[in-house]
Amino acid sequence: MDFIGTVVVDALWYLCYILPVAGALMLLRLFTNVPDELFRKLLHAAAFSSAPVIMLITGDVWITVAVLVAVGAFIWPILHAVENQPWHAGLLVERKAHEIQRSLLLLFWGNALIVGLAWGLFGQAYVAVASILMWGCGDASAALVGKRWGRHRTGLPLADPKKTWEGTGAMWVVSLVVGIVTLTVMVHLPLMAAVMRAALTAAVGAYVELITRNGDDTLTVPAANACVLLLFVLATGV
Repeated sequence: MDFIGTVVVDALWYLCYILPVAGALMLLRLFTNVPDELFRKLLHAAAFSSAPVIMLITGDVWITVAVLVAVGAFIWPILHAVENQPWHAGLLVERKAHEIQRSLLLLFWGNALIVGLAWGLFGQAYVAVASILMWGCGDASAALVGKRWGRHRTGLPLADPKKTWEGTGAMWVVSLVVGIVTLTVMVHLPLMAAVMRAALTAAVGAYVELITRNGDDTLTVPAANACVLLLFVLATGV
């Protein structure tokens, strides 16, 4: 099978993962009283977790990149077509016009960029997986904890004035744990080496999330995570 045919087949397999998950979340939204922020982060989790899934499905870096780009291009016009429907903003918890479209494009195409950089150019698939999962899980925890328990503004240079220490701390802790697990499982790093890499990466990611506005952390945080982890690769070879 040629490259384009393989991309099409693997994109269909990918949709077999993402569409049932998204459909189940929509049913949850319609038939339960799930809080808006929790629902947003569940959708967010379905989206960001899909990059490692398609990496596993394809087993090839450039097919993975092509699938992520193609799926983003496929989903965007669908969302554009329905965004003026009266149910759209309420169902998807959209806070401003075009937010969902923009966020998904940043996610799919940003993930494609990170996979191409980490796996394609440096040969380190784990860097892409760790960068994306650390951001996704950490960002979700920051939003949920920060909105529910956040009381103390960080006041750090360049930081969004709405961001709190509680949310930022939650992001760092969750990113740290996810990073340690990913690094020990995928690369079999010694525990202390994994802790050191994950701790620094999580700290940089948490700060980048603080200073990023307009939802662009979908791209900036995993990119920052990848840069930190790749510096360790350059320094140690692993």
